[in-house]
Amino acid sequence: MRRVADVVAETLRAQEIDTFFMLTGGDPALWTALQREGIRMIPCRSEQGAAYMADGYARMTGRPTFVYGQHGPGSANIASALADAYWAMSPVVSLTSSVPAATRDRHEYQLLDQLAMHRPVTHWAGEALRGSHVRSMLLRAMHEATSAPGPAHLDIPRDVLAEALESDGTPDASVAHLRAPQYRVAPSPEAVKAIVARLSSARRLVIMAGSGSRVSGANPEVQQLADALRAPVVTSIGGKASISEAHPLAVGVVGRYAAGVANDVVAEADLVLVLGSRLGSVTSDSFTMFSSDLIRVDTRTDSLDPSATLNVLADVKLTAQALLSALGADPQAATGARDTAWVASVTERVAGWRESALKVPSTGGASGQMHPREVVSALSESLSPSDVMVADTGYMAAWAGVLYQAREAGTTFLRAAGSLGWAIPGALGAQLAAPDRRVVCVTGDGGAGYNIAELETAVRVGIPVTIVVVNNGTLAFEYHLQKYVEKNVIPEINDFSDLDYGAVARSLGADGVLVRSKSELDDALAAALRSGAPTLIDARVDREAIAPVTSYANQGIDPSVI
Repeated sequence: MRRVADVVAETLRAQEIDTFFMLTGGDPALWTALQREGIRMIPCRSEQGAAYMADGYARMTGRPTFVYGQHGPGSANIASALADAYWAMSPVVSLTSSVPAATRDRHEYQLLDQLAMHRPVTHWAGEALRGSHVRSMLLRAMHEATSAPGPAHLDIPRDVLAEALESDGTPDASVAHLRAPQYRVAPSPEAVKAIVARLSSARRLVIMAGSGSRVSGANPEVQQLADALRAPVVTSIGGKASISEAHPLAVGVVGRYAAGVANDVVAEADLVLVLGSRLGSVTSDSFTMFSSDLIRVDTRTDSLDPSATLNVLADVKLTAQALLSALGADPQAATGARDTAWVASVTERVAGWRESALKVPSTGGASGQMHPREVVSALSESLSPSDVMVADTGYMAAWAGVLYQAREAGTTFLRAAGSLGWAIPGALGAQLAAPDRRVVCVTGDGGAGYNIAELETAVRVGIPVTIVVVNNGTLAFEYHLQKYVEKNVIPEINDFSDLDYGAVARSLGADGVLVRSKSELDDALAAALRSGAPTLIDARVDREAIAPVTSYANQGIDPSVI
């Protein structure tokens, strides 16, 4: 007997989707169908963990990636966990069951308006009330997720999932494999000509690569543009690794989490070519940056600005390719007006900052604790250029995003777009998507508390991820805001107990170790690589260490501390 659940599994298999994230709940027909089609099911410890894993996987592959939630609270938990995928433009598809269509008007158990909960965090949400509609609506969800790109949602009542479906013998029409971005709009010849004319006349040109550059896969073109235009490149934290940060024209991350030299370079520019960035509050340092002339290229009108010098509604990769083609016709014209002395000074200043970035300030931290810079230094020495760094939000985004050098462009750096606790399951999903690459997660003791139970998933499934918990015993961002801004520290809302996270990892079946020095951390990272086992390293750091966050600059803090 062929059931609607079989149609779901067959449609996924036809799209070569072989991994499915979920927390089992009440829909056995679906599990049987997925098993029959050879689709690997990843049962997680929470719906949030499952959604974050799917997100990490989707960001690495660009493919529609499925996460399941049971009707009612399961679906609600999935919806609440989709915010990060929504912000990061990640093609996650939420496939949830809903209460039986036949009885939902009779106060059915766990009845909720699941479409309403999903709409704010998806680009499309629909419900298949008839089995004959499931395949087309499932394809629609995948299509919407890869086209926007961003999350989509399909709800299927549990009685519909399990119902028998008669076939008329007509094979389903084939559908091209979907991948984000599914559609690319090229810039008009007039737009390309206008951009080239403006770029060629700029003396201090800066290229700004945002999340849209990453989603578009424009990494090769960003570097080629930098070389052709002799223009320094800055990135948003979401666009980090749009260019290899070992490239002499790569300046680093700008905005609220940034090195001062990167923000200075933007301030000195007379024109900024913005490739796929909304220039939101984090990237613009609370809207205090990017006051020079702007050329903005994006696929969304709400990411363009009518006050910009020039707006181009087009795909970043195609636009960069068109610019390179146009510039190739007259290479000298592209850089004739450039202030070469300024470009040279930018390269020199960035190199100087890089040389000192990981040096530990001589602030006399507590014994038996590292400075977070030592953690980043150890990771930089341990990871190869093609390895993947996954960072949580908050201080972890600042430490890793600013100080860790992404030496290879592409999917070598992922960051929680705003959801604390995303990094551990996000790293597990990234590792499943890239089994031949090493994935290392950096989170704090605050972030670890959200989803540390997913280490049991890593052990059970066999995901050899390495997790470094930067443990200072407190929510340090909150602590420092209270100390330096509010001038009133409230320990009871910041501080945690002295918990050995390595012991927690061991209790979940993973390897776990506590380290208090860089040499111990070096050894632990090497051991994790050799073992190939899921490993958590509890790295004790000084709570007084302040991350490179620009909001402290005006608080009278000694710059050597930051």
